[in-house]
Amino acid sequence: MAKSNTEIIYNLEEDILNLSRGKPSQASLEIGDFILDIDFDGFVSAIEILNASENLGLSKEILENLSQAKMEIIYKPNYIFVMLIFNLKGIEKEIRIPLTVDLGHKEIEKREVLFVR
Repeated sequence: MAKSNTEIIYNLEEDILNLSRGKPSQASLEIGDFILDIDFDGFVSAIEILNASENLGLSKEILENLSQAKMEIIYKPNYIFVMLIFNLKGIEKEIRIPLTVDLGHKEIEKREVLFVR
């Protein structure tokens, strides 16, 4: 799991959560309230979630104090599956986000990223 150059940014006023791997992106894909930044190798380098408290089912106070999150992404042809895992006071909350988007992957591959504030 990659730990370096990751960041968690939550904008309380706008209710936007951003999880970034700190890698440059070549494109952004907007799918409803989810914006995915794609790096030059075709992998997700960041995810921005608009209306985060509503979309994630977490209060703004919890999101403002979020200190650790893990993002697991399974890449399949024509499909990616994003799972966010938040550790909230010793309780893990999983949020699954299935997205139909073609990033050009020919084989199934799983990537994990740990974000720490």
